[in-house]
Amino acid sequence: MMEMESLKILIAHNNSETLKLIQKAACKLGHQIIDAVQTGEAMIEVCSAHLPDLVISGVRMPDMDGIRALTLIGKETPIPGIIVTPKSDLELVETAALDHIMAWLVEPIRMVDLGPTILLVHRRAAEFAELRQENQDLRVALNDRKTIEKAKGILMKTAGLDEGTAFRQLQKLASRKRMKLIEIAQAIITAEGAFDLVQEN
Repeated sequence: MMEMESLKILIAHNNSETLKLIQKAACKLGHQIIDAVQTGEAMIEVCSAHLPDLVISGVRMPDMDGIRALTLIGKETPIPGIIVTPKSDLELVETAALDHIMAWLVEPIRMVDLGPTILLVHRRAAEFAELRQENQDLRVALNDRKTIEKAKGILMKTAGLDEGTAFRQLQKLASRKRMKLIEIAQAIITAEGAFDLVQEN
């Protein structure tokens, strides 16, 4: 099995014995425990101040449940979470179906399961982050493409060019002015807008 990097982990559980047990096991696996807390409010405060790589949380705590706390944390920064739950609360965890609750362990926890679960969640979180970035890039690429198409249309209309020639003209302009294609396209659209405004007046 691939050796895993050391993660900064926050542990939250209302039972101090379970808290110590998880802390001891995570330390043994080579992870750094940034804090061990017993309330949802404390979870939120620690995540805000220290941004852990992972949260391992119980469900029921005095002020709010771990799922609610992870939901509030996730609104600011998605931090992957493992929920530790008694069998009686398992249905509650399963129906939560939140992106950042990536695994759960049923109490009493078998410490042999903790290492593989942390590894699984760490890998899933990395995949999610990559997908989020790809989706962001995809949105940008689609918007850029629309802008370039619009600028190409302007060149075709004003200079009587066919599509291929208009695109090559954009490329030449970008190269000559040492600008990105998208920047040239935006400049052409802006110039046409200004020209239209002058004509209207």
